[in-house]
Amino acid sequence: MDPIQHLLDEHRDIMAQIADLRRAVVDLTERGQAALPAVLPVLARVGRMMETQLMLHAQKEDDALFPAVEAVIGEDNGPTVAMRFEHQEIHSHGALLRQTLYELNEVEHPKIEAGRERLKALAANGGSAASLSANAEEIIELLDSHFGKEEQILFPMAQSLLDDETLRQVGRAIEQMLNGQ
Repeated sequence: MDPIQHLLDEHRDIMAQIADLRRAVVDLTERGQAALPAVLPVLARVGRMMETQLMLHAQKEDDALFPAVEAVIGEDNGPTVAMRFEHQEIHSHGALLRQTLYELNEVEHPKIEAGRERLKALAANGGSAASLSANAEEIIELLDSHFGKEEQILFPMAQSLLDDETLRQVGRAIEQMLNGQ
């Protein structure tokens, strides 16, 4: 397995799913609360993707690729430090999205008749079209920036720094993650 190509392929797949999120943001911006019924399934699907596919993708980088690069350039000041921080930031925004959707769908909807005021407060503080749109926009911006840095800087650097055997080892480590080992 070519680990860099594998990670690039995952970028393309993830960003294809983020295209749906981009459309949801446009819909929320244009139609506000009226767009919620149409966009909530998209937001939920993207939230699940971030919790599963994107999390595994980041783990492949954090646990397989980055240590190989750090073995050559050190781990204190290199680009992997920034990439690891960005992984955490992206995942925290995904968690916020999932929590907001959970509160809207699982906590509040069954209590609509008994707790309209609480639902209104939730909408004002976290579940409104504007706040969902803002969170989604932040996720999009973070992924665009993060993947751009990896594709333009980190991955080419890894290809030039790492010898063929090290790249094969990174590929084997990624395959083990895929096989659940």
